[in-house]
Amino acid sequence: MGLIDNLSQSQVGDIFRRLRALESATPMNSGAVGRGGFEVYDGGVITIQDQGGLIVNGSIEVIGTLQADGTIALTGTLTQSGPSTFTGDTTFNGDVTATGDFATNGPTHLNGDTDVTGDFDVNGPMTTTSTLDVEGVTNLKNDVNVTGGGKIIAGETVIRPSGAINFGPSLTIAPAGEFGPGGISDGFAKYELTPDGGDYFHQFQGGAYVEGKIYGHGGLEIDDLPTKTGGTANLYMDPATGAIKRIV
Repeated sequence: MGLIDNLSQSQVGDIFRRLRALESATPMNSGAVGRGGFEVYDGGVITIQDQGGLIVNGSIEVIGTLQADGTIALTGTLTQSGPSTFTGDTTFNGDVTATGDFATNGPTHLNGDTDVTGDFDVNGPMTTTSTLDVEGVTNLKNDVNVTGGGKIIAGETVIRPSGAINFGPSLTIAPAGEFGPGGISDGFAKYELTPDGGDYFHQFQGGAYVEGKIYGHGGLEIDDLPTKTGGTANLYMDPATGAIKRIV
């Protein structure tokens, strides 16, 4: 059968109506992409503006760089398997668990409780302005410097920065300066070393007072020794030097 062309019912008008529909159509408002995919190339971009958004029910794979200049809000689980670099302030409002190395090149502020169950190594200075409680064994391989008004307290033993050591409430070993001449005191008797050479001593016990000098060769001098008449002499004191000698 041949095609009959009806000149009174032309199709040109219908063609123009279809062209106008194509020109004003917005097929991407409710478009769908199947297995063939959707590709943007040669510098093209997809812009989402005003109140628009992007909903992904599957997954997003970024081979290049994902750059976000605004706010990123995550409410689910974030799994990061590669290195992470943070150049600004980072705030953690919940628990932070680190099973590997945790390195920071800038200040780290922790406002909550911090529990470390593994090794905690500090290679730089560490300052604490509050009380430091250590319940385990403490090993010190270097000096302990106590400055200011601090002191080392071990039970009843107190070591002060001046060098004085208190053993309990009474016994004290102190250098010259803090409690007068250096010496040993138990609250009742006191043994003092004079600062001029360290070979003189003073001993106090009750109301008694003894002052003497100990020589390196074993001599002893006692000043103002009381005298006694009668009895058998067994000591001799040189009246010029005060040196004590035993009579044999």
